[in-house]
Amino acid sequence: MRNRLTPSPATYLLLGLALLLSACACNGFFENVADKVENIIVRRTPREAFAHDYFQELPAGDSLVAAWDSAFVRTLQDTLVVDLPHRELVRRVDDLEFTALSYRFYLPPGRLLTISTEAASGVGPVFGELFAVDGDNSIDPDDALLRWEPGAAGGIYETAARSGQELLLVVQSAPSDTGAYALELRTDPALLFPVAGHSARHIQSFWGDSRSGGARQHQGNDIFAPRGTPLVAVSDGIVRSTKVGGLGGKTVWLRDGEGRGLTYYYAHLDSQLVRPGQIVTRGDTLGLVGNTGNARTTPPHLHFGIYRNGARDPYSYLLGPDGVPADLRYSLAPTELPDSVPERGRHYLRRSPASQRTVVVRELANEEPVTVLSATDRFYRIRTERGETGYANFD
Repeated sequence: MRNRLTPSPATYLLLGLALLLSACACNGFFENVADKVENIIVRRTPREAFAHDYFQELPAGDSLVAAWDSAFVRTLQDTLVVDLPHRELVRRVDDLEFTALSYRFYLPPGRLLTISTEAASGVGPVFGELFAVDGDNSIDPDDALLRWEPGAAGGIYETAARSGQELLLVVQSAPSDTGAYALELRTDPALLFPVAGHSARHIQSFWGDSRSGGARQHQGNDIFAPRGTPLVAVSDGIVRSTKVGGLGGKTVWLRDGEGRGLTYYYAHLDSQLVRPGQIVTRGDTLGLVGNTGNARTTPPHLHFGIYRNGARDPYSYLLGPDGVPADLRYSLAPTELPDSVPERGRHYLRRSPASQRTVVVRELANEEPVTVLSATDRFYRIRTERGETGYANFD
């Protein structure tokens, strides 16, 4: 979805009229006419609207807006990668160049991404925009998947991509010479777990496992549970069909009613407790665990499958909520903030807050000047005098 309107000839006429009225202002009556008309006909993002309103009354307002936008656009090219869940404490700074940071990460299918920011009151808003990263790494700043309004402090996103999605989040804070805000990225399952009282740790057979002596591969996950355990609707939806016979034995097909376009397959049931065409809500009981069909020689379990233009691996849909991100080991207190690499030891600039050598960009020189932008776990995010941005451990 585009976030700017393409001006029409009538739009230019209105803007021209506003400028004329402004030029003819008498005693300030038409002083802000042009701005008001512009606000009507130009659809600004929350971030752009803030910059327009905040900077326009300041000296050199146009150049400040340009610097603010430049910081945002530059982060679209950053290649720093984080794993989910992730938590980072970000400094608020007066220098517009450092007000925007970006985070690249992979969102698996079937996960609800929650982005949240938490800041001290009265220190100005934090804006966020989420983008899909295309195969050529190009990003159109007008094509955000998600933006949040001032005061919302975050948002929720679920990808429809079959194999998940590479994403880029850009956050930009109002300029300030004090304070910090916390950014957290985490995921939760988009679906309810299909076996009541159980979880992903009860999955004992996975996608791709060999079947029929290697003649075929398993197209689902097997969740083992006692016979008679309730099987519940993973989403709101409508029962597409119930069948008896074949490999699945007693089965239920549930069509997702929450906009995903998916169909869920429950197989080897002991009993079916719904009928075709029945509308169900999350948590409604569809049947009971059994071992009918080709599972009659195995312990009772549910074969759970997900389909849309063919089968897809259900595993990421079935995992529980993310764990808690690691605690911060570094402080952003002004008295503890380094302005250079430690004079001793070997320290490396990394494209991810991880210890693997594969993420190392280069070795930093001892006492090399740096600007600390944020902290996560046991890493600082820094900017070097060469203009590089990355993570570094200063232990």
